[in-house]
Amino acid sequence: MTPHCKGGPHGPGGLPKGTKPMWGRRFRLPRRATLASGFNRAAKTAVLLTLLLLPVALSAAPTESDLRRALAAKTGAVTLPAGEIEIAREIQLPPDAHDLDIRGVGTTIKASAAFRGRALLVLPAGKNIRIRDLSLDGNRDAVARMIGQPPAGTMYSRFFPDNGIVAEGVTGLEIGPLKATRIAGFTVLVNSSHTVRLHDVEMTESGGFNAMRRNNSAGGILIEENTTDFEIRKCLFGKLRGNGITVRSSQRGQILENELAVLAGDGIRLGPAGEITVENNRARQIGYPADEADTFGTSLPAALSATAGVDHSLIHGNEFEEIAGRCFGLENLADSEVSANTCTETPFGAVTLSGARNNVSGNHLRRLNLTHRDDPEILRAGIYLAAGASGNIVGNNEIGGYGMSRHCIGMAPEVPAAANRIAKNECSDEASVARLLPATPH
Repeated sequence: MTPHCKGGPHGPGGLPKGTKPMWGRRFRLPRRATLASGFNRAAKTAVLLTLLLLPVALSAAPTESDLRRALAAKTGAVTLPAGEIEIAREIQLPPDAHDLDIRGVGTTIKASAAFRGRALLVLPAGKNIRIRDLSLDGNRDAVARMIGQPPAGTMYSRFFPDNGIVAEGVTGLEIGPLKATRIAGFTVLVNSSHTVRLHDVEMTESGGFNAMRRNNSAGGILIEENTTDFEIRKCLFGKLRGNGITVRSSQRGQILENELAVLAGDGIRLGPAGEITVENNRARQIGYPADEADTFGTSLPAALSATAGVDHSLIHGNEFEEIAGRCFGLENLADSEVSANTCTETPFGAVTLSGARNNVSGNHLRRLNLTHRDDPEILRAGIYLAAGASGNIVGNNEIGGYGMSRHCIGMAPEVPAAANRIAKNECSDEASVARLLPATPH
């Protein structure tokens, strides 16, 4: 019998006493396997956690640095990172940018509470630049400062801070669609640029105050300093402290199919300007709220005002209602046409006009003088020809409201009766209820 046979003289298993059997050593193998399995499970857990956390890392909120890197591109197509991105300083595009298409994908650029700059985005120059599908939040309550009008001869783009977009010296600029809210300055300010198209821009809750806590004209779109060949189309303006659209020292522009509501300033303000078409726009509740409207003397909020000289322009087919001032304040308008417009519900008259060789015809001016003013003439007349009005044609207009049968067309004392041609206007009194809260001159 071999020594390892069961039942041998050396004890169980045939081994001397005190000797560990071979199967005891083999028993350690499963234990080693268990440790290896534990290691594998730990590795698998780490890999699993990495895979689970990877999307979180990949979807981390974009930063100001990410945005600045994206906007450093000079040409080509740029897709901005998604999400809300706070910035503390203005972002300036390269001055030699050209053929650049900037597109947001659920992107909102927001001013931080510490923001300082001329605008969220500044375009110092460039050619063929497009900005679209982007949202702007100016954080007005945190960054706004009281600021009045700039001194004479000062560019607005160098005076007003905290704007949405400022573009200077750009040829071939397109902005839209764009949404902007709480901009302390102007939503879009274009200076010395050419071939500009602004469309489908929606702006709300924007604009600021002057030292008297009246509106400072900001909030909407401003075109200035010899900008030419521009178009503002299908934009929405709501709850602005200033004007909707301001055009100054610029030529050859079209303002078409825009909607404006609840503005403390003017709906559209022109001047000086030339060859401007204002057509098929709608405005209501201009000069609201009254305590934010900037009024002095007989200066009142207007749905459309022309100041400091506007010539060779067309104002046609616009619809204005609930104007807490007058529909048209046309000062030094020349060689222009004001036709087929509708104006309803004003506390005073509808039109004041000075200037020469204009055709004011085919307009529908109704429910005028809701405050039942009997004087002065400049406030009670449906159409008032102010000092300097000469060679104008005022005819075929429908004019209705309190006292309009007697004060349909009024004139300043210094305007000779024969200086303008007035004919075939339909003037009538209308029953009206004074429900408007006018912007009272002070």
